[in-house]
Amino acid sequence: MSQIESMGTPGNRPLRTAPLVVGAMVLACMPWLSSLYENGSLDMTTRELWTTSIASAFAVGFGLWVILLLRRERASARQHLADLEELTLTDPLTGLGNRRGLERDLARAMLRSRRLDHPLALLYLDVDDLKMVNDRFGHSAGDETLRVVGHVVRSCSREGTDSGYRVGGDEFVLIVLAGRSGAEVLARRIQHGFMARSPFESTVSLGVVEWDGASSAGELINEADRRMYQNKHIGRPADVRAARRG
Repeated sequence: MSQIESMGTPGNRPLRTAPLVVGAMVLACMPWLSSLYENGSLDMTTRELWTTSIASAFAVGFGLWVILLLRRERASARQHLADLEELTLTDPLTGLGNRRGLERDLARAMLRSRRLDHPLALLYLDVDDLKMVNDRFGHSAGDETLRVVGHVVRSCSREGTDSGYRVGGDEFVLIVLAGRSGAEVLARRIQHGFMARSPFESTVSLGVVEWDGASSAGELINEADRRMYQNKHIGRPADVRAARRG
């Protein structure tokens, strides 16, 4: 659970309207109880009856207004907390999730995969020679390259099924709700998509690993990272760098 989720704020506690309704009804009954206490009965003149009825209606209306106001404040607080959480889980440059978001979502994905017996794979991506782009064209060029990666990752991913995260300066991870073959198809789409859009002829290297149901989240990430570096050195899969040079 995130720090924001665990905070004891009004946006997280249930709003108990029953006590408020009871309080409003008590207020509505007060004029009648007062008359009963003073006169020993509820016999009233027409004027007293109208005055008491108006006072009761006002009390009920005021109570309902307070309840409505509290519900609106609660909804506003909940939305504010959701916006804050979104900011803490998002990389501002690419619009993808950040490492904190990956840790949260990967743990959830692993639990869901184990419970439903569905395959789960991780795709690790690294932008090749980003430092050279920064040194040659400036850091704004490097930022533009990273933004393009974010765009390609979002456009190639299946909405609601795959999710991407920037976990380092030039490193990205995707959670893929599919087996290894499905993740490799996604990897090829991202490679070719980035090759077509790369503003400074950068390339990417990727590594894919399917979760075996036993490894921890950290072990799964490290294995995907290791395979990415292995592919970077031997030019697999689909040697995009050689294809570009050719």
